[in-house]
Amino acid sequence: MSDAAELQRLARLVEMYRQQLTALGEQIERLSQASVEHQDVIQALESLDDESSPKIMIPLGSGTQLVVDQLNNPGVVVDIGSGIQAEKKVSEAIEILKKRVADIDELISTLQSEFNDTELKVKDLASKFTNDADALQAKENEQPPKEEIEESTPVKTTPKRRRRSASGELTLDD
Repeated sequence: MSDAAELQRLARLVEMYRQQLTALGEQIERLSQASVEHQDVIQALESLDDESSPKIMIPLGSGTQLVVDQLNNPGVVVDIGSGIQAEKKVSEAIEILKKRVADIDELISTLQSEFNDTELKVKDLASKFTNDADALQAKENEQPPKEEIEESTPVKTTPKRRRRSASGELTLDD
């Protein structure tokens, strides 16, 4: 494989890994947002579980909230997987959400490790690309230019003939 082809292969690999880094970064960001959302819900549910809070506000949408006095044994509807929802006690819902947060954090950790490994690959490949490109450039600079080669080799030149158009008139090339 020629040096130029190897450089092109390295450049494609670097680009592929950079795209992978972008995708991993986006996944990590989305998962981090989901984790924060879950933690906010846990905090809200824990405040419901605290019996000292006499009133709560439930958002209905469009800036409207429902004020509820002391809930007696409230139930929470939680997605338990595959789009299936079930009513759970507040304490059970908190435990389900805490487990989800732990799972999300573990996934973030795994993706972050993959991101770091990919980042190292990109740095190594980019460094190799730079070194190989410099070596190729130095190799090309060592070779005498084609003009010098042509000057040192006698070449028979034939006199240039004047071209004429079909009508016999001289052309712009003449």
